[in-house]
Amino acid sequence: MAVVSLQFPASAEHVRTARLVAVATARRYGIAEHRLDEVRLAVGEVCARAVRRCLGAGTDPAPGLIRMEIEDRGETIEVRVVDQAPEPPAPVDLRQAGSDQEEAIALALVRGLADQVLVAPAPGPGSDSGAGLVVMTWDLS
Repeated sequence: MAVVSLQFPASAEHVRTARLVAVATARRYGIAEHRLDEVRLAVGEVCARAVRRCLGAGTDPAPGLIRMEIEDRGETIEVRVVDQAPEPPAPVDLRQAGSDQEEAIALALVRGLADQVLVAPAPGPGSDSGAGLVVMTWDLS
């Protein structure tokens, strides 16, 4: 189980790099060619969401870091995106996404692209209490 990790500042200019890394890694792990656009779009939406969360928090001088990890789990690949926005997100039911229209549209789009999606506060020690987590999974078969 190989893991690729990328950490970048919360800035829109780095979202493109995250998409490129995700697609190259997914291709290397063996995802079907016709699914690469799904990975590209979903990772772009989730990373842009993380940037908006960090910038919206207004932390100065640095808005926080975003970490993306991609893991080969045998028959699936898993992409995890963690942001360090100080406000923890409430777990989101993607069928009833919250009142923020932009957030609802982004998460609905991601749900339509990935095979499984989880949106929740980041768990575990070492993560900031407000860190947000999005986990997306795609079947390789």
